[in-house]
Amino acid sequence: MNEHIVFFREFLTEFKSTGSAIPSSPWAAKAMTNSLRRTTRPQNILEVGPGTGPVTVKILEDMIDGDKLTICELNPSFMQALQKKLSKDENFNRHKENITFFQGPVQELPTEEIFDVIICAIPFTNLPVSAVEDIFKKLELCSHRNTHITFFEYIGLRQIGRIASIKERRERLDRVSQFFETLEAKYKKETKRVWLNFTPINVHTLVPSEEAA
Repeated sequence: MNEHIVFFREFLTEFKSTGSAIPSSPWAAKAMTNSLRRTTRPQNILEVGPGTGPVTVKILEDMIDGDKLTICELNPSFMQALQKKLSKDENFNRHKENITFFQGPVQELPTEEIFDVIICAIPFTNLPVSAVEDIFKKLELCSHRNTHITFFEYIGLRQIGRIASIKERRERLDRVSQFFETLEAKYKKETKRVWLNFTPINVHTLVPSEEAA
């Protein structure tokens, strides 16, 4: 089945965990993977929420010998489509001995692995703040003091939601915003805007603050 059809079907049935009707653009994928290209040394990489794999493909393009990649996907339909797609990918087949798949919530990912780069495509603004907090707690457990954590949000979505949504959704978005403010107290945040995407996004990368360095 065409990956765009799979993505749209899951968007209709699993909106909270999908967030968009169209996979990420190549420009979004490049921005999401920027941290991979900051060093030439081997890295341990975690990708969370790959969907049908547009960001995964870019990760694979940038992987070097010695890199390890763990792919965590909650949705079994996405995981099946992704594994089928990657089986035909030259870069995947070159690195497949160093690639691990984990199907399930990232909160249940074994914590034995510590990652240098975490790339997360979960639509946080669709989730309860308790779930957002639990996910970031897990990401922090899987991190060391120099780990880069990249995630995205749709430009203006929280602001529009506060104006146009019912009270319950406005309150939830406010709590999510407050949580992200607490992250900014712990990390430096680098942001890149990507306009060439079905829905334009801000790509945020959390990097260690001077106090944590």
